[in-house]
Amino acid sequence: MLAAPGGAPKIRLNADVFLDLLKPLGFDTTTDIARHLGVDPGNLGRILRGQGVSTEFIARVHLAYPKVPFERLFRVELS
Repeated sequence: MLAAPGGAPKIRLNADVFLDLLKPLGFDTTTDIARHLGVDPGNLGRILRGQGVSTEFIARVHLAYPKVPFERLFRVELS
């Protein structure tokens, strides 16, 4: 395993891309989006503000949008 300079890597949501994907679906609030994905609205709010995502969140997004490539919706950053 390679040591990551600068800390542990984190996976983060590309919030702008994600929200653009949802615009045509007519979700008006974070609560609407959270309900659609089956996640906690508070957690989604933190993710949209840049908090790292869990494997469960990644899985829920993938199940909702299986044709959207991972690399489009998420990015890997060093903490």
